[in-house]
Amino acid sequence: MKILILSDNHSKTIEFDTTKFDCVIHCGDYGRCFNILDEDNILFVRGNCDLHGDDEIYKEINDKKIFITHGNRYDVKYTLNYLVEKAKLKGVNYCFYGHTHRQDYFICDGITFINPGTYELGYYAIIEDNILKMYKDKKVLQKYDINW
Repeated sequence: MKILILSDNHSKTIEFDTTKFDCVIHCGDYGRCFNILDEDNILFVRGNCDLHGDDEIYKEINDKKIFITHGNRYDVKYTLNYLVEKAKLKGVNYCFYGHTHRQDYFICDGITFINPGTYELGYYAIIEDNILKMYKDKKVLQKYDINW
């Protein structure tokens, strides 16, 4: 399974052929790219700059329970405690979020948290073959073995 993870592109157009991914996760602040988000393989949430979409998505993909949120409702720019507590309460395996404009990856209480960073500045992430790769402008910055 190949998953593209995006967030916070604001005014930047998404330059990926999203049909080449099994799933695309967009963590909000999609800006003027709303028109492409209605493809069957795309899950997206509303960010603090958006008008359309759900605030949160809970879904099972590949036997993994996932939680997608923009993060602004959990004050992720200041603390990750509220987000961690919500993910634990929901019993998810993965939590995808944005809003901070910084890439982040960590595991807490068995839950994997991934923030792809702001696509507006060239940051994004891809999960493929149990490897999470964090990118900036097509260059791999970090690689992590994950249990996807």
